[in-house]
Amino acid sequence: MNGDFAAEVESMTFEQSMKALEELVSELEAGGIDLDRSIEVYEKAVILRNRCRRVLDESERRIKAIMETSGTVVEEDFDVN
Repeated sequence: MNGDFAAEVESMTFEQSMKALEELVSELEAGGIDLDRSIEVYEKAVILRNRCRRVLDESERRIKAIMETSGTVVEEDFDVN
């Protein structure tokens, strides 16, 4: 089941992934769900979080490459939070 979800997540945009992640976190925070559903929601949230992290990492690499090719190499870490 989560294999299908992981494949679905890979086709999502960053914004769609973030929205889905926020909805899952809200569901967990609200409580009132049984243990099996909590585990399922948590697994899906991890898949979404990993997808978002990969997209952000790739974006950072692309920005650095653009800066290097434009001759304005300024290496600064930026906080994604």
